[in-house]
Amino acid sequence: MSAEKKVKRKAGRPKKNKDLNTDIILRTALKSFAREGYGGVKIKSIAQETGVADSLLHYYFKTKQELWKQAMHLIGTEIQGELDTLFNLIDDLDGLEKLRLFNKKIVHVSAKYPEFQQVVVQEVFSNNPRSEWLIDELLIPIFGIMGDIIKEEQSKGRIKDIPQANLTSFIIGSITTIFSRSFQMKKMHGIDPLDKEQVDLHVTFINDLIFNGLVKR
Repeated sequence: MSAEKKVKRKAGRPKKNKDLNTDIILRTALKSFAREGYGGVKIKSIAQETGVADSLLHYYFKTKQELWKQAMHLIGTEIQGELDTLFNLIDDLDGLEKLRLFNKKIVHVSAKYPEFQQVVVQEVFSNNPRSEWLIDELLIPIFGIMGDIIKEEQSKGRIKDIPQANLTSFIIGSITTIFSRSFQMKKMHGIDPLDKEQVDLHVTFINDLIFNGLVKR
């Protein structure tokens, strides 16, 4: 018998990987959730894609739902940060001009983060813990300010008195759908909606259509 003995590592906390980059992991995970849907994603597949030990991802994120939440929170807070920066700059502008610039910014962030919009579309059709969390934690903060602007302008008689549910869903849907269905746009219309020229055109079309139908003459 050899004098050397193999020492087995005790089960428990995995050895920490100094190169673990949670930012890359979360962005990779978000793309997987957008592509495969929540049910189709396994932590093991994300571990393989990012070159991180499966056990390490389970240690850091515990569950697939927690990984999903952190991935959505990362991008959602980046979007909210861009909107906060915008509104700090335009705080003194007219309400309708604020709405016009808000629409423009939502177009650009939707093109910048198409996976976020794709996951939103997947989740908000039903009542489940993920959709509840998504609406409360991210969608209300992101789109709430738009509703506030609309209410104020309606109270001034400048915007048609359309119910919030109808109006905000129309505006948000018309802005984001082209990006959440980017493959459909390529297949059916031969355009890449994420191309800069197409994004700029979408800004022009959206604001033209929305304001021609929304503002009282």
